[in-house]
Amino acid sequence: MSEVLYEVHGGVGYITLNQPDKLNTLSNELINKFHEALDRADSDKEVKAVVLLGAGKGFSAGGDLAMMQAFKDVNEIYTWMNEVTDLTKKIRNLSKHIVAAVHGHAAGAGFSIALAADYIIADEDTKFILSFSKVGLVPDMGLYQLLLERLPINIVKEWISFAPTLSAIDLMDKNVINKMTTGSIKEQATDFIKPLVKAAPLSLKYSKLILNQLKNPALNESILLENMYQTMLLSSVDHKEGSQAFYEKRMPKFIGK
Repeated sequence: MSEVLYEVHGGVGYITLNQPDKLNTLSNELINKFHEALDRADSDKEVKAVVLLGAGKGFSAGGDLAMMQAFKDVNEIYTWMNEVTDLTKKIRNLSKHIVAAVHGHAAGAGFSIALAADYIIADEDTKFILSFSKVGLVPDMGLYQLLLERLPINIVKEWISFAPTLSAIDLMDKNVINKMTTGSIKEQATDFIKPLVKAAPLSLKYSKLILNQLKNPALNESILLENMYQTMLLSSVDHKEGSQAFYEKRMPKFIGK
């Protein structure tokens, strides 16, 4: 079974993160297949727009903590950081418009992936989780800049520092998502993006390019800074303590090292 599914129906390309037993965490295998699926959608002439989904109970639980704890050295961490954060750039720069169809939960890097899409449709029961500070890390995959596109800096600081669990209603109130819905998230996302299937493809492509350049010239710089500090923090004592506390379901005891 592939870690990422790819299918095309009626001009819409569907990319589904497909490791439901691992809550669609970003394992190396899933990251590689995700890159392949995005490249395929970008070059597929049948695809006019893309729907991004998560299989199982949720969209994505973000980074694979167990895998990250197994990194041997800083070089291995930094190489992995570049590979995973390139997903953000690829989603943002895809020539076709993408809607992230989110249900269940979008945690950590899973939230970043949703924010990198052009649009977000969320089930009304979805939880968006920013728990980086609870495991001694900083947000990554461009999340700082992707949030700053949508929100005042004081709200971004609050969300990142206090590590809340946010509801779809919270995000709808702040205009972070395009639509909150019930029922089949795949069908709702298809209905939302369907008008783009018959729209002028070059107009859509260059409008997306222009808006991204105007609104988001700092994304690459944001990712560069995140990768640098995240590499350092993934090697920290506090991160090891935070991860251990997470698995043991207790409060971590951070020491600032």
